[in-house]
Amino acid sequence: MSVTSNRPKYLLISGSLVMVCLALTACTGGSSTLKVNRADGQGSKVVQHEADQDGQSTNQSAQDSKAKRQQSAQEMAEQLKAKKAEQLDISSRAPKRKSNAPIYVNLAPLVLDDKMRQAEKSKGAVEQQIRSEFNADPIIKLIEENRGSSDKGDLRAGFSIADVEVVPKVSIKDVYVLQPKTGKPGKMVAVVFEATITSEVPPVTSTVSETGHVLENVEVSKRFVTQIKEVILEKIGPGIPAH
Repeated sequence: MSVTSNRPKYLLISGSLVMVCLALTACTGGSSTLKVNRADGQGSKVVQHEADQDGQSTNQSAQDSKAKRQQSAQEMAEQLKAKKAEQLDISSRAPKRKSNAPIYVNLAPLVLDDKMRQAEKSKGAVEQQIRSEFNADPIIKLIEENRGSSDKGDLRAGFSIADVEVVPKVSIKDVYVLQPKTGKPGKMVAVVFEATITSEVPPVTSTVSETGHVLENVEVSKRFVTQIKEVILEKIGPGIPAH
């Protein structure tokens, strides 16, 4: 009596079922996982197929989402830039301050390097010297940026009326200069005053510096403040809107 094996036919049928399932998944879209029981006794085989309705891979969708986020961030940055430009345009067309009107300046706390802190005879002396030069000016008015106002419940806390902001720093450096007697280069211990001056309207950012012998720091500080005043009064002042 002969026995006919059904193994080849079983494998053929299983393979056909796999092809039908894959075809149905491709038509309906979405992702699916097919688990096929193998008839060779070697366990099961998992076939995973992922596709969207257009037949594109999920990796493409992730790339599209990233591109949309980048486009959204770029559009937001452009909107902010346009809004700022509009505000500047409105401010530029606003009436300007009179030549004798005050200019309010926020003088940030002075920054000293380690050498200057050690050389300063009394704490705060250099900053006080700089402030005293401004206090004598009839146009420039130094303001306090609401220091401690938040503790007192001041509703103006965080609001600045300053037209200009000045950020100064002082350091001691070794510099090489020509000796007046010999005409040869020589090293000198110098005090270096630097400041960044900014204003929003008109939009200006300027830097100034003054260098001199460390023992002449008072004279150097006076020349330094004179430079700052020139920027404020001549370069920024005419474009400041009327208060």
